[in-house]
Amino acid sequence: MGYVAVRTGVANLLRQVLRNRLTVLAYHRIGGATSQFDALFDDSVYSCTDAVLDQQLTLLRQMRNVVTLDQVCDALDGVRTLPPRAALITFDDATQDHYSRAFPLLRRHNMTGVFFVSTRSLTERTIEWWNLLGLTVKRAAAGRYDLGQALGGPVILTDDESRASAIKTITAQIKLSSTAADALPVVLTIAKRLGVELPSVDQQTDGVISSAQLAEMQRAGMAIGSHTHSHPFLNRLSPEQQLAELTRSKRILEDLLQVPVRALAYPYGQASDYDQHSREAAKLAGYDCAFNLLKRRVVDVRNIDRFDIHRFPAAADADYRFEASISAIAV
Repeated sequence: MGYVAVRTGVANLLRQVLRNRLTVLAYHRIGGATSQFDALFDDSVYSCTDAVLDQQLTLLRQMRNVVTLDQVCDALDGVRTLPPRAALITFDDATQDHYSRAFPLLRRHNMTGVFFVSTRSLTERTIEWWNLLGLTVKRAAAGRYDLGQALGGPVILTDDESRASAIKTITAQIKLSSTAADALPVVLTIAKRLGVELPSVDQQTDGVISSAQLAEMQRAGMAIGSHTHSHPFLNRLSPEQQLAELTRSKRILEDLLQVPVRALAYPYGQASDYDQHSREAAKLAGYDCAFNLLKRRVVDVRNIDRFDIHRFPAAADADYRFEASISAIAV
């Protein structure tokens, strides 16, 4: 359906109909010429390559009006009207590739983006748990391991395919079955059971954006938002703990950047990962808006919960699927 709609011009008609609506795209890691250390991360967290992102930004310029976070917040306040076919570009986790790959491309296209930061990775200079998990499984010696039922049960590690399957299985178990709000200790336990020595903080720093780089991006017009402090499953925390997470992250970023941090992105972003307490905590912590990852492609800023704004993951290619997605066509 998406291919036909794009090629027959239906997509263009929809773009005209969808005036005064906002599309929010979400990216995670941006691939490229990877280092040996990057190659050990979880392959599934890469949204696209830098070459594809370059092509997608070209298409966005042709098909959408890319807006800033301030414009969106003003529209939510009712003091500004968004341009027709508005689009907001967002990136989660503030990994090193956001500075080295995404940031230069946005500047080249004269666009801005919103970069959501988990401040523990910023202050402790450590990569997030899913990349540590990928690194652990890829470095483990070949063999059969029993991680216990709570961690995914037995796994057999031999080739690249079996390791990718193990990473996927364990990640799903942590997300769906674990009761831990913070998955990092769980991954540290898995590393011990697999007999893997995790990289030092100095090594992990290679995968994390620095405070200086984040400040440079902010000065260049990029917006910096919060992705909480420890990237927890918020709904596994008490309301008080949720508020503490959101407040701590906001304070760290504002102390660093000396500007208000207006937006929050809920970690993981699915309906089962945050709750009404999360939305209330976002408001109490002083954010102007908050974003989920529930994949709705168009929202009306005049009629939406500003603490539950929908985003969708950008397509991995710059073909008709991407064109269709930013035209609100199902593919």
